Amino acid sequence: MTLFAPSDRDATLARVLQLLEADPRIEAAVITGSLGAHAADRWSDIDVSTLVADAQDCERVADDWIARLYRDLPVAHHYRTAFGTTIVPGFLLNNGLEVDLGFTPAGEFTVWAPVRVAFDRTGTATRAAETPVSWSPTPDWPGEAGFAWHDVLHACVAANRSKPWQALFYLQRVRTRTLGLASERHGWEADEFARVDELPAPERDPLLASLVNELGPASLLRAIEVATLAFLDELRRGDPVLADRLEPPLLTFVEASRASVAR
Repeated sequence: MTLFAPSDRDATLARVLQLLEADPRIEAAVITGSLGAHAADRWSDIDVSTLVADAQDCERVADDWIARLYRDLPVAHHYRTAFGTTIVPGFLLNNGLEVDLGFTPAGEFTVWAPVRVAFDRTGTATRAAETPVSWSPTPDWPGEAGFAWHDVLHACVAANRSKPWQALFYLQRVRTRTLGLASERHGWEADEFARVDELPAPERDPLLASLVNELGPASLLRAIEVATLAFLDELRRGDPVLADRLEPPLLTFVEASRASVAR
């Protein structure tokens, strides 16, 4: 088995669009993601959003298409998730290519990123593509801070209880929340860290010292301290009062944990 080539991806996309256009329940199909933005590279997958006629049962249409792609493509496995009323099955093909299909009721379809309209029976998708919805994330400083202090405490406790993999789990959550808030503060969607690598180095790189290559409690707790300080620095950019309130109890807990394992 060989990894898909861009030509394989193009042929698969053409086949999927051909099948979709033959289904009268699908009003339109829109190519999204890097292919839709004309920014594809060798590693890009396939993302297609469809508009399901409002008279149709969107879930049933999605179920039918899951079965259809297993018949028509070399699918190894699939997942299924939902974002509001949009149902998204994602398919892994035997050659490593991912194909994500979104099914949205036509009356609820919106566009907020560059796309390419593949076909459009009613003009709804074309109008949406021509008038994208402006969207920018709003960082939830107090909400993320609540989860972050929880994660810091539990990371320290796990390290002190000689549960290094659990400690690592909570440590990673602190890092993720820090970088997620930074991304949203810059106006970038944070769920998949699509633009984390574009963050300014002074905001991103302090977390490098929180990476560990061994799971001893002393190493973990030093990394937890670094991640905690980085989170507090990020929180201070959005809610300095809350950051100042959280710093003493969190650093006291971390320092006591480090002293405990040093004895």
